[in-house]
Amino acid sequence: MKKVIALCLTLLSSEAALAYNANPSVEIKNIRVRPTVAYVLFEGCSRYARINLSNDYYKSMFSVAMMAAASNKKVAVEFQENKSCASTEPHINFIDIKI
Repeated sequence: MKKVIALCLTLLSSEAALAYNANPSVEIKNIRVRPTVAYVLFEGCSRYARINLSNDYYKSMFSVAMMAAASNKKVAVEFQENKSCASTEPHINFIDIKI
């Protein structure tokens, strides 16, 4: 029984299990910009997340991502619709940076 509990705890704390819709402290690894969308790759993610550049809120979010990447700051990020950055290209709800 102890082995089963230990196995469950190990699986639940694995990186794949923790790649859910919010990451409390991650580094931005890369940013790609296209005419109407920016793609942001966060550490621990296998896919880029998207920021549509359709309004001032999203453009401000993109500015925060650029500032964080340029200054090597970690950010907190949340993805829309409880999507994971492990297997999809989710849209970003918000990015927070500690200055």
